[in-house]
Amino acid sequence: MKKIAIVVLNFNGGEQILQCLKSVQSIKLPVDRQIELIVVDNRSNDDSVQLIKAQFPRIDLLKNKKNLGFAAGSNIGIKHALKHNADTVLLLNQDTLVKRNFLLPLLDNDADVVAPLIKFKRKGKWFYDFGGKINWWIGKTIHDERAKAKNEKVIKIDYVSGCCMLISKNVFEKIGLLDEKFFLYFEDVDFCLRAKKSGFKIAVEPKSIVLHKLVETGKKPFRQNLHLLRSYLLFVNRYIPFWRRFLVYFFWILMGFKILFL
Repeated sequence: MKKIAIVVLNFNGGEQILQCLKSVQSIKLPVDRQIELIVVDNRSNDDSVQLIKAQFPRIDLLKNKKNLGFAAGSNIGIKHALKHNADTVLLLNQDTLVKRNFLLPLLDNDADVVAPLIKFKRKGKWFYDFGGKINWWIGKTIHDERAKAKNEKVIKIDYVSGCCMLISKNVFEKIGLLDEKFFLYFEDVDFCLRAKKSGFKIAVEPKSIVLHKLVETGKKPFRQNLHLLRSYLLFVNRYIPFWRRFLVYFFWILMGFKILFL
């Protein structure tokens, strides 16, 4: 029987991660599949770990001694999954909700890295994330966001969101895990680009939809913005040719001024 490991990274998840885990437990599976649910706690300082232990005693709960960031924290769960013979790994954000049948279309898709449509709300309106492309002149990631989910053609994409992605173990065996140099942001983009370069297929499956409960709080915390700027700089230094970086650095300075001071 094939095993699907679902890895959820927790950081002060509170009630959100409890709702996420409840939705995961209702997932419908083919008869030849089984699920191992893994929660990795990134040194939370709320009561989420105690709540998870009390309400989900059979879940594999791994506790990090400090906040390792998204990539390194997720890698703890991925390593655990592969060690326990998982054939595929589903990375899932703590602030998501899944429906009973969401996994079936992902399993039917022949891509090596496949994501559902990510449904989220912005300024009171619903949108769907169909993956993303990269502006290679300035290294900017551009999400393909649309107001409707049905009867929409999926364009050729460069990456899918790490909010929810199903990954074959063959990908990890060939290209390795998420790059831990990215503490937060761009780790999913980098992973998809490395996978594509190694010949793996990246796709979005529009028959599957996951709700991402983004909280609109206005300006992001200062430290979070610093991680964004740092990861962006790391990304462009890795992928943008040196003869185009002057333009990129100029854009980076403008972006930094905007998100930090405006």
